[in-house]
Amino acid sequence: MTSQLQQPDIENVVREFRQRLFQTHLPRVKAAAAIGAQPALTTRTSEAELSNADRQTFIGAYRQLINTGFISECVSIHADMSHMMHGSMGRVGAQRFLPWHRVFLYLFEQHLQALQPGMGVPYWDWSSDAQVPDWLVDYTPTVLGANGNPITVFRTSGDPLAPNLPSSEDVKATLADTDFTMFESDLEISLHNTVHVWVGGPMQDLTTAPADPLFWLHHANVDRIWESWRSHNPGRNPTLDGTDAVLDPWSDTEPKTRDLVNYHYRYDLLP
Repeated sequence: MTSQLQQPDIENVVREFRQRLFQTHLPRVKAAAAIGAQPALTTRTSEAELSNADRQTFIGAYRQLINTGFISECVSIHADMSHMMHGSMGRVGAQRFLPWHRVFLYLFEQHLQALQPGMGVPYWDWSSDAQVPDWLVDYTPTVLGANGNPITVFRTSGDPLAPNLPSSEDVKATLADTDFTMFESDLEISLHNTVHVWVGGPMQDLTTAPADPLFWLHHANVDRIWESWRSHNPGRNPTLDGTDAVLDPWSDTEPKTRDLVNYHYRYDLLP
């Protein structure tokens, strides 16, 4: 006699399968590390400084990551609210927001490098380039979502009802915060969230945002702002204990994210 899985059990099985699949999309850099080679240091640069060839290379790699199903797995992971990685989920979510997305972004970068060695995730500095990067305006791919339905990227940037993109003065004000909790709140709510709403489309929804390549460029800039703040505020870190400090679905812990050396990248310029 066979037993039937109840709906919650099915959802758990699907979630575990997606997480295992995500973790088995290991790039060549991981294989090299396993035999003792050290990954090369990656420098993340502004998307505005990329050559036309580099921009097309990024788009080509992104297409391949869609074809392998990796971007769909990223969407599924980000749609899973059990990971507690946003401030809307309470104190723990706010404390996890920056370190969790640092790991998420790094894994995306590793997969880019598996296809294009040396490629870093470019950042979109929306405080100085207040528009969708022109080389991505017409790139609106379709990605399978967490529910198996297609997500076709579109954007409503320029909607008069949307807030303006954060300015350089807004960034400076956030960097002036001296307490991590206050800084995180200002960065996530006033800067990060505002950009998601301004872009619109799938970017405006937590369950679909990683389908848009702008998600990764945006989060690289958010991570860059955090790194700038962290460099001027040593010892002021998220306060997470026990399992809350384990940035599931990965084994990385929050303290590991305090040093970019652990993730083999740097930024060409900090705000």
